[in-house]
Amino acid sequence: MVFVLILVFLGCAHIRADEEQKMLVLGSALTKLSAAVESTVRYKNPPAGIGNAELLILATQHDPRLLEPFVDYTVKVLREDQHAIVLICTGDSKHALLEDAGCTPKLDKHLWKEYPLKECGFTLKVREVWKIIGVRSTLFTG
Repeated sequence: MVFVLILVFLGCAHIRADEEQKMLVLGSALTKLSAAVESTVRYKNPPAGIGNAELLILATQHDPRLLEPFVDYTVKVLREDQHAIVLICTGDSKHALLEDAGCTPKLDKHLWKEYPLKECGFTLKVREVWKIIGVRSTLFTG
């Protein structure tokens, strides 16, 4: 009986380690994608009504491989004040996994670590992210 419990525990630990590794790799890929989206929103002035899919294609036209790690996931973009936040959710759009503002090299939120998992919705606010990193802009002063 003890042997069976040890096997179950080790199996669960192995699955958790695999999931963590997968999310860390995906997070690294997200920082590259979110930087491309931020650059596009900030400097290329995409049309106001452009959808997520079109914006992602525009942002990655220099390197379409940036989207490859996310083919099994839902990718959402929040645009505000010429900045962007990218959210990665499960493929069924039920749960948020990763969230990043493309203005910093470090991934902003590992939502997959939270329990219970959050619904697929943005938790970051563009203005808050820019205040945290200390960027001053006439858009945010009042």
